[in-house]
Amino acid sequence: MKTNVQRKVTNCECLDFIEATYRDRVYPLIYCHLTVKDGHLDIEKLKDAISISTRYIPELLYIYDYNQAHFIERGLTAKHCIITDKADREKKMRWDLSNDTQLKIFICQEAEQEIVVIGISHILTDGIGFLQYLYLLAALYNGKQFDNSMRNTRDISPLLKNIQVQRQTQQTKYGKKFSATSLLSAQAGNHYICLTSLINADCLKAIHAKTKRHGATLNEAFMTAYIRVIAHRQNTRKVVIPCPADLRRFNQTAGLTVANMTGVYKTVIAEIEPEHTFSMTLKQVSIEMALQKSRRRCFAGIKFLACMFRKTPLPLLRRIIKMTYHLPAVSYTNFGIIDHNQLSFKNCRIEHCYLTGTYRNAADFQLSVSTFHNICTLNCTLVGTEETRTLGQNLLEQVKKELIDWSKDN
Repeated sequence: MKTNVQRKVTNCECLDFIEATYRDRVYPLIYCHLTVKDGHLDIEKLKDAISISTRYIPELLYIYDYNQAHFIERGLTAKHCIITDKADREKKMRWDLSNDTQLKIFICQEAEQEIVVIGISHILTDGIGFLQYLYLLAALYNGKQFDNSMRNTRDISPLLKNIQVQRQTQQTKYGKKFSATSLLSAQAGNHYICLTSLINADCLKAIHAKTKRHGATLNEAFMTAYIRVIAHRQNTRKVVIPCPADLRRFNQTAGLTVANMTGVYKTVIAEIEPEHTFSMTLKQVSIEMALQKSRRRCFAGIKFLACMFRKTPLPLLRRIIKMTYHLPAVSYTNFGIIDHNQLSFKNCRIEHCYLTGTYRNAADFQLSVSTFHNICTLNCTLVGTEETRTLGQNLLEQVKKELIDWSKDN
């Protein structure tokens, strides 16, 4: 006798849908890379922590149905999230979200350290939400108990209340005529390449101090260095890049928000002449960012999308998104500071940690930035050839050099 099993379903939200729509070009995953010394993660404790975390975020163990735009429960458990097999590890890190969990933890034991990579679906959450989940997972692993009444908020509508998006800036209007062309040539290779360049604590402190003296932010300094490298490599005097923005900051959303709540300052443009110094470019970026922030431009288009989302057939909505949300070949994201006090596992010492975006097919390129224990990691993740690896590493080193040279320049 057959019985109908009622599967639990969670509808995706409008910003989740954008990530799912572009999956063929940018597969929707985010990663946290950890190097563990003086100990190793206890697999059973980790499974227990994952299981408990699903009381608050059940979608972690669901599959994602692209056709229906739902997260659907399929009987998967925490054991499906943990992979210790080294074989084809890199390829497994790009797993099928439509047939598997939205969370994976890859653990590789080496002679004197343990390499851990935690991957999560970008359809489920953005970088800030991912950090929230990492802190929750670590706390549960360490034995902390939470009130069962705690809830994860995925609905973006509270963030949109009382937000008035003002007109676009002149630079934004002007910047629509331009777009950054690819930094890397398209490659046929299939190597999964994760590259980093580290800025040590002393150098980061010097960069931060000089940035403050110029009335700018560290994020604007990172963007400036990146813009100047792009201008040099592309031999252009105008550079346009988007800058993501955490929308939670505008409404101080309390509690757990493992969700997509990121908007974008779509067009940050800088004009660079040969005689322009780093400080001159930084001033342009800082002024433009201040204007866009004051006008709430990171919300542009989101209210319209949120309104359309529940009323429009999904095939039409996908076409609308592809017409209005264009993926740039060159992009940037700053995951911010990873709190080493909150991301801490009992009897383990995390020596190094950084966050990355998904593996992008050349010629797409994204610079990501994150900071852990006062060490700043510049990163890019690519799919390509050994030539791609060399070119990608050179780009990271050039961005780092721009920042350090400027910090030392009197």
